[in-house]
Amino acid sequence: MAGVIQKIRDKAGLAVILIGASLLIFILTDLLQSNAFLQETLWGRSDIVARIGGEEVRYADYNRLYERALRNQPTEDPLMEEQLKGAVWQQLLSDKLYALETQEASISVSNEELYEMFVSDQPHPLVLQVFSQGEQVYDKQRVQQILSQAPNNPEIAAQLREFEDYLVQVRLKEKYDALLKASAYVASPLAAYQNSLDNTSVSFSYLAVSYSAVADSLVPISDSDIKRYYEEHREEYRIREPERTLRYAVIFKEPSREDSQTTYQRVLELREPFQQASDDSLFAAANSDFPIEFSLKRWPDLPSEVRDSIRTVGQVIGPYPTQKGYALAKVDTLLMDTLPVYRLRHIMIAKGLDSVKARRRADSLFRTLKPDKFAEAANQFSEDWQTKFSSGEVGWYTAEGRFGKAFYEGLGKAPIGRLYGPIVSDQGYHIVEIQEKEARRARIVVLEKEIVPSTRTLSTLRQRAQQLARDAQNSFDDAAQKAGINLRISPALRPSNTAIPALAGVKEVIQWAFSQKTGAISGVLETQNAFVVAQVLSDAEPPYRKWEAIRDQLEPKARNAKKATYIRQKVEGKGSSLEALKEAYGTGAYISRAENALYGGVAVPGIGIEPKVLGTAMGMPENRLSSLIEGNNGVYILQVSQKKLPEPASESTARSYAAGQSSTQASLLQNRFQEAQKERLQIEDLRYRFGF
Repeated sequence: MAGVIQKIRDKAGLAVILIGASLLIFILTDLLQSNAFLQETLWGRSDIVARIGGEEVRYADYNRLYERALRNQPTEDPLMEEQLKGAVWQQLLSDKLYALETQEASISVSNEELYEMFVSDQPHPLVLQVFSQGEQVYDKQRVQQILSQAPNNPEIAAQLREFEDYLVQVRLKEKYDALLKASAYVASPLAAYQNSLDNTSVSFSYLAVSYSAVADSLVPISDSDIKRYYEEHREEYRIREPERTLRYAVIFKEPSREDSQTTYQRVLELREPFQQASDDSLFAAANSDFPIEFSLKRWPDLPSEVRDSIRTVGQVIGPYPTQKGYALAKVDTLLMDTLPVYRLRHIMIAKGLDSVKARRRADSLFRTLKPDKFAEAANQFSEDWQTKFSSGEVGWYTAEGRFGKAFYEGLGKAPIGRLYGPIVSDQGYHIVEIQEKEARRARIVVLEKEIVPSTRTLSTLRQRAQQLARDAQNSFDDAAQKAGINLRISPALRPSNTAIPALAGVKEVIQWAFSQKTGAISGVLETQNAFVVAQVLSDAEPPYRKWEAIRDQLEPKARNAKKATYIRQKVEGKGSSLEALKEAYGTGAYISRAENALYGGVAVPGIGIEPKVLGTAMGMPENRLSSLIEGNNGVYILQVSQKKLPEPASESTARSYAAGQSSTQASLLQNRFQEAQKERLQIEDLRYRFGF
């Protein structure tokens, strides 16, 4: 016994050390788990989903918002789920931005005001909606009773607090939006002046030299030229959030031939049970991979495989191929419609302003038209622009068709396979050829199985992608060529992106891309519809894109700027008239006119989108030459010949302008508010780390 006690004494020091170490580890673990900065610094991990104006949004808080939205709007559709994630983010941003503004403006909602939103003579629309479910209508006394009983019922109290918080946010937004709207006031004199400006027109002659008229060889471009252009126009390349551009190879999760055969066999095995089923729709719903349709269809609307095989009610047709798999169709109903459909082609002569003349033209064309020349005549003479260039083919035409009742009734008198007409409609006179007439209708029940890749197929595709990823570490181009895959280039991606061309469900790709820098090559990344191997082509972090990453965008602009300098040197100071300047420049310069260009317009007649040209013309006196203007498409020198101002507005008209412009300004203020605030708050969006 004494020996045991002695051993315990000998080991006591070690035990104390172990206990102390355990306590230290426990304390450090707790510290690291609760300290986002240390997590991010030491391991690059953090529970921060976003930073908005210096305020951190934690994963737990954000996930709670998302789960609440998912409860209110449950979905199993991946696309709808991505849209819901985006909606949650926009709602959070909106709440944060409005909270900041309303706090600074000392806008609040009192308890009395909140109570009035529930039980006043005009309760808030959201309250009406919540307390008017189903057949139950809003009742003020019932709402008052619920409010008074809530403190004694924890479940109701919690729901009510959540709803009240939401109501307060909504009311704060309403108040701030009303403030914005009220500030968007345009006085009548100012509105009249703005309307006068917008409708002022100017006509001018101009000398133009297109950038394309100057050979690239005359203005060689170096990296220093491109970099100089970038520095001079840097603000055009500002970004608000990180960007990545990817080069990527895609191996789609496509089913194999064996998968197709397996699906066909499954459908075939269901044929006999489907034939024997007493409740067709119930059997189809239980065995189909898609929602069943049980409507009465016109004959042309049936799948061709079904339409060509129908013989009798109760018949099962198939298996036949569909876009997504194989299907069986059981005939439930066959009947004759009193309103048949017609497959036809036509030539229409529009009535225009002289319907008598149009009728004569149609009669003359009908008398001379040969059936074998119908397509040619339709392309030449028909004035129905929807069918003119498709040989007059209308397709299947129903009683609800676009040419009206009289035209449809006229089709009933036309023989099949022969020219007939003219038939009159509201639009014109028609020469028609009925190709088919069909009055049958059918109700069919369709059972469809989708062809999906099997586990074995997916395993084979994944192995192929893994081999590609291994080979790509040496040379991505060689690896793609060996695999027989064309590499794709993504647009500039942001953390908030939920889609990449050709790919669906790209969370894993986005997460990887924004954890890497230029040149990094991934392993196998899995999306909803493919296996992907990617390489980061460029990375950009706020506030500006790197000039090297957008070199291809910058080079043509830098070259045009250099061409403008070249043109300027050839014409500046070489004459006092457009003709003299044209002569000085030589081949490539031309003189033209722009008539009645509107200040409030978008494009300059004969030139296109050239805002510098339009702005210069509006500010110039008549009969003087402008300085040289470097436009989007070329270089211009203007000489204004005439300006036309609209008639002064009457007092009542000016008030009307003021109301319209005030309304427009209010809408613009509300739309621009959040964008302006986002820039002000310097939002850092890290949702991609968590799949949001």
